[in-house]
Amino acid sequence: MKIIHVKLARSIWLFDIMDLNPKGRDLLGDLVTWIKDAYNFAVAPDPDNPVPNTAPVVTPVPQTAPPQAPGGLLFQKGSFRVREEIYVAISALTVYNDGIVVDTTSSTDDADQFADDLLKSAASEFGLSYDAETVRRRLYLSELIVRSDLMLASLNPSLAAFTERLPNRLPEGSRQRFEVASIGFWSEPNDAGLHRVIRIERQLGKPFSEHRFYSEAPLQTRVHFEVLEDLERSVLGSSDQAEQANPAALS
Repeated sequence: MKIIHVKLARSIWLFDIMDLNPKGRDLLGDLVTWIKDAYNFAVAPDPDNPVPNTAPVVTPVPQTAPPQAPGGLLFQKGSFRVREEIYVAISALTVYNDGIVVDTTSSTDDADQFADDLLKSAASEFGLSYDAETVRRRLYLSELIVRSDLMLASLNPSLAAFTERLPNRLPEGSRQRFEVASIGFWSEPNDAGLHRVIRIERQLGKPFSEHRFYSEAPLQTRVHFEVLEDLERSVLGSSDQAEQANPAALS
C-alpha cells in the first residue's frame, strides 16, 4: 500500500464562535482582513459584509458527486508553515457560527496544527478568549488515492465467478472486463440517522492495471492509511490462504 496523493484532509473543530468574543466586540471585519493577510489567502470574504452561515456540513462527499461551494465565511488558497521552511497549502478555511472547517491536501495533523495556530494567534492579536476547553469536538474526513495490489474478488471466490459472467450480459461488441471495485463499511446510524462510512474503490477513470484506489473515511489521515494497510493485509492474506487451499478457485 502506498499513498499516491492526499485528495482531501479535512479537520472540523466544533465550538460556539461567540465563546471567542464574550464581550461582543465589533471586530469581525478586522479579523477577516487579519486572517487573509496572516495566512496569505488569495480568496477571502468581504470584510465590510462578513456574514457567517449556519453549521458546517460534515457529510462526506463521494468522488462521483459534483463539487459544491461551502457556505460560511470562506477563505481559499492560503499557506501555513508547519515546520521550519516547510509550508503546506490551506485549500480552504470556512468559519461558521459553531465552528471552523479546514481543508488541506497534506494531512489532518497539519490541518489541526493550522486550526490551533489560527485560534491562538487570533486570540493574542485581538484579545479573544480561547483555551483548551473552547473546542468541544473534533471531526475528520480523509480522502486518499493509494496504490495497492488489492483484488477485492478474492474475498469470496463466488464474486470472481460472478464478475466473469457479467460481460455476457452486455450487448455484442461492447463486452468489457469487470472486477469487484468497491467495498464499504458502515457504522450503526446515530440519532440523526447518519452513518460513519469507510470505503475503498477503484479510482474512477483509471485502468485496473494501474492499481489505483480511492478511499474515504471519517478519520485522521494517518489513521485512515493504517486502516487501509490493515485491510490490504487481511485481503491479501485471505487470498494467499485460499490459493494454497484450492489453487484453481481464484484462477
